[in-house]
Amino acid sequence: MQEASDNSKLKQEMIYTSDDKGNLISLESREQLHLTVSSKLHAAVIGMIMRKDGKYLVQWRSAKKLGGSRLDVSATTHVRKNESYETALQRSFENELSIKERVPLRHLFDFRYEEELGDHKENEFCKVYSGSYDGKYEPNPDEIDTVEFMTVGELKKFVLGNEEKATKWLRETVKRM
Repeated sequence: MQEASDNSKLKQEMIYTSDDKGNLISLESREQLHLTVSSKLHAAVIGMIMRKDGKYLVQWRSAKKLGGSRLDVSATTHVRKNESYETALQRSFENELSIKERVPLRHLFDFRYEEELGDHKENEFCKVYSGSYDGKYEPNPDEIDTVEFMTVGELKKFVLGNEEKATKWLRETVKRM
């Protein structure tokens, strides 16, 4: 019985908790960290890909995902074992957009936010990066329904007029851009 329990733990996604400054503390189960009753502050990273024309790639988050069917950042993820915020973001670009080459990143800012989504809760310390990229991409249908390109002004206007149609982490990011 113990062995089966240990095997199921191995299959769980383990992500880092963090302190108020974004320092990585310890690995805990993603499932446990996202439950409303037990959510602890954990590390997340956001990437905003900008093309040469000044427009940002934003995605319509897949309806299959927690908080789905809303406009979202270019890519976002949690920090896993043996990752930094930057390497986690590069993994997310590959997973969500099939971008295999390294996207040059520039750290923009950090923020902390909380949001309850039914019996789940986001309680995240987010580091936000911008990356310039004009290459090929292919949205992962398990992650993304469609993509759009918008300027910062267009994003701000969308978020202000359609708050419920944008993820909270997109709203928080755009507010600071």
